[in-house]
Amino acid sequence: MTRQPRRIQRRRTPGWRLATATTNPLGAVIVSRPSRYGNPCKITLMQEMGYEDPHAAAAGNFRTWLAGNRSDAPTDEADQRRERILASLPSLRGKDLACTCPPGQACHGDELLRLANLPAAELTARVAVVRARVDRQRIAWGEEPMYAAVA
Repeated sequence: MTRQPRRIQRRRTPGWRLATATTNPLGAVIVSRPSRYGNPCKITLMQEMGYEDPHAAAAGNFRTWLAGNRSDAPTDEADQRRERILASLPSLRGKDLACTCPPGQACHGDELLRLANLPAAELTARVAVVRARVDRQRIAWGEEPMYAAVA
């Protein structure tokens, strides 16, 4: 019986090791802010904007951004970062994810866990929808599409 992957809290205290924080036989991956999977939306920005729950606001912003919404970050860099995350979601399948957010608090890692553990066909279809959405927005804003049109 396989255990359900979970989000664990990454600690920055001396002696803390990711390998000992998980009992998952597939291991764990760090998804905190400086990692390749980090949330580009800063919690401090959400605090400055006056959100009551800045963690939930940042996690919600990440979910929207990862789904292909370019309104908050309409740049090539942001699109490329989203693509790197989308392309590597299958490598997260079955693994625990470690972020500095405390358990029980909203975190972008929860969205990564959800997407990475979708059935493979569903994940592939969802990623294709996101890519098409990004290209439609890029074209509407007079930019070159990121993805080649599939005939």
